[in-house]
Parts: sequence; structure tokens; C-alpha cells
Amino acid sequence: MQLQSSAKNSMKMEKYESKYDVVLDIIEHPENYTPEQLTEILSDSETREIYNLLCKTDSAIEAGREIDVDAEWETFSAKHAVSPRRSFLWRGSRAASIAAIIGSSIIAVAAGFVVTVAVTGHKPQSTAEDGAVAPSVVAVSTDSITVYSDTVKVSLTPVLFENEPLEKIMKEVADTYGVEVRFNNKEAASLHLYYKLDPSLTLDEVVGQLNTFEQISIRQNGNILNID
Repeated sequence: MQLQSSAKNSMKMEKYESKYDVVLDIIEHPENYTPEQLTEILSDSETREIYNLLCKTDSAIEAGREIDVDAEWETFSAKHAVSPRRSFLWRGSRAASIAAIIGSSIIAVAAGFVVTVAVTGHKPQSTAEDGAVAPSVVAVSTDSITVYSDTVKVSLTPVLFENEPLEKIMKEVADTYGVEVRFNNKEAASLHLYYKLDPSLTLDEVVGQLNTFEQISIRQNGNILNID
């Protein structure tokens, strides 16, 4: 199975002229890639750096800050051998690429750490007419921190996390979807990520986005998400 997966990934890589094309295709057509394929592709440091460059640009845009994209690109080009032709093509497509990634909620690559969420038997959350929903909880086991929330947020405004701990991100997920989150691993709770949570999506959709990445195991048992 592993050889077959590698062969498929190699065939997919051969469809493009370079890693730049692969990153653009991942951003524009993530549905064409399995979690395993994305994990293998982004394991390449240069490919991941290209992806992170777009993430950094999007983070600045979401936060209302100005960022010199050309300067960021020149910095990247100085570290890697980029041909004039490739540089020209990349510059011409950056605007479309950044626009595409702004519409995506998956900005979760930082310091080489990524997240996998595996969900089984999830039932859609129902909301009463008065807006009240079940309380949510974030708990960290083994003498760590436990955080409780009595209400679930109903705002549909996306929440951008820039280099924030996973514990804080999952607290927002718990507040938004009325689930309980338990950390069985202190190190996982302190893992820092870049991620944009879109409350207009269902929990399954958010999980599907996070499931693109792989490093941490999150198991769902009813209304509880266990993070190992």
C-alpha cells in the first residue's frame, strides 16, 4: 500500500513543472489530494516553505496589517535557486493564489508540526430557537489545565489564530460546537499553530480541514474529543 501511495504521489508530482505548481494546485484544488498525499508533499521543506509564505501573507491580510509580499518573495528567492522565468510566472499568479487561500480556513502549518483529527460517529449539533446550547469544556489531563465554558458562541465571524497554542484553538472549537475537548498530552496542548476557524462550517467540515495534516491524534467519543 505504501509503495502504491508513493507511486501515485510521484505521478501527481510529475504533472507539474515544479513545486510551485504543486503548491498552487493544492491551494486551488485540495479535494484532489488525500491526507496521505498532502502529508508526503508538505514533508518537503522547500514545498512547505512556499506554502507557509502564502499562509503568512494571508495572516497579515486577515489581521489588517500591511505586508510587503515582494520583499517576502525576494527573501525566499535569495534562499533558493529560482529561475527568472519561474519567478515571473510565480509573481503573475501570486495574487490569485493569495485570494484563493484567503477563502480557505486551513492555515495550520507551523514549526514543522501538523494536526490530524479522526472523528467517528459524530452527530450534528442542534441549536434551540433561543440560541442556547450545551456547555463546552476543554480539559488537559495529567495535572494540566482544565477550562470550562457555559455557552456556545453563535457568531459566524472567522477566528484567526497566529502561532497560538492548540489548547486555545480547541477551546474555541469547544465553545463554537458545544463539544468537550480533553488533552491527554501536555505537549500537544502547548503546540503552536496558524489556523483560521470558520464558525459557518460544520464540525465535520472543520475536522475535514484539520484532517489534512498529521502529527497529533484526536479521537471523538460521542461529544468528547480526546487529544493524545
